Amino acid sequence: MSDNKNPTAVQIGQRIKQARKMAGYDTAAQLLENINDWGTGRLGNYEAGISIPSPDDIKTIASVTDSSPCWIMFGHGPIRSTGRDIQAIRHQNFVYIFENCKTRKGAITKFLKAIGLSRKKVDEYLNNPFQSIPDRIARKCEKFYKKTVGWIDSQHIETDPICASFPEDMQRLMMIFSELPETDRNRLLKVAEIFSE
Repeated sequence: MSDNKNPTAVQIGQRIKQARKMAGYDTAAQLLENINDWGTGRLGNYEAGISIPSPDDIKTIASVTDSSPCWIMFGHGPIRSTGRDIQAIRHQNFVYIFENCKTRKGAITKFLKAIGLSRKKVDEYLNNPFQSIPDRIARKCEKFYKKTVGWIDSQHIETDPICASFPEDMQRLMMIFSELPETDRNRLLKVAEIFSE
């Protein structure tokens, strides 16, 4: 049955799971404690991409996880419905940098030294999406990863697990777009619109 899943349902399910974890619910059962009249199978089917939640159910999940209904349903706009959007994005990018360090010998040690934190403190940031990553650490992460100032505060194709399901050429185009300054993004959009006419 997993081979016949609706790709849209799978993507929505991944976002629901991400919203749940970012809200501090390690398991679906923990989240369900805050939703009346929902059985375990309902949320499980949504997260697994077996079924697509109704708009009302999306609103319920968004309310309990303090996430944006639009982001859960369509993947657009800020993840959070409150002012914690930047922190959510910083956490996602922080995890991405650390996971990349794990693939290179000695990189974790260099990373810890570059940002001036112990492994224990880094683990606290990794395991708690709501623990604020201060500007000082954010800038050191960017310098270590050879990115421009502000990179860690923006969503990027390569750091978003949802985008991994897109075709490779679409991922490439989205990555190019995400790295461009605002004026060049507008130019690229105008070129794309010409081709779509």
